[in-house]
Amino acid sequence: MRTSAPMTLTRLRLGGTAAILAGLCYGAAGYLDRPAISGFSSALVSVLSVAMPILFLGGLLGLHYRLLLTSQSTLTSKAGLLSGCLGAMLGIVGQVGFKQTPYQELIRITQWWWAPLLAGLALMGLAAFSKEGLRPLGALVLISGALGWVSLLTDPAFSGVLVPVRPVHVAFAAVFCLSWVVWGSMLLVTAHSLKRPKP
Repeated sequence: MRTSAPMTLTRLRLGGTAAILAGLCYGAAGYLDRPAISGFSSALVSVLSVAMPILFLGGLLGLHYRLLLTSQSTLTSKAGLLSGCLGAMLGIVGQVGFKQTPYQELIRITQWWWAPLLAGLALMGLAAFSKEGLRPLGALVLISGALGWVSLLTDPAFSGVLVPVRPVHVAFAAVFCLSWVVWGSMLLVTAHSLKRPKP
């Protein structure tokens, strides 16, 4: 069953807004999360940490709807969406706080939620880049995924870190946040331009 154009545009707008907010939340959480953090700031970081994967999921869905506006889903875009959604869902489960349950193995798995999220982001960027008219968006999403990988693999707090270099992690994380804001804005601009009646 085909989704109506107004519904698709609404989802595109929501996805763009979610992507922008995801970048801002990630940046704010990273800025506030310091060793000598106050009680209020700690509570705010906890809220932002739960909101982040939810907003990342919304941004990926918005990107998926943008791809659907141009053409049918490809295997690459479907695999990217599946991987990204899996990562976001693991992030939500891990952040909601099931640490006092018998499911400790699940908690260990959720610590790796960034890996499928970033893999999905890269695949969706690749799918967008292969479509005529979506190359700028696709390139930006691909770059966003690459920035995320460098940030993740240099993060001393990540259990799968390759080279723990905090300044590199912080710099790439900041640009990663900005990239989500930029491509989320591109989704909003697309939704706005498609809504305007053609002369």
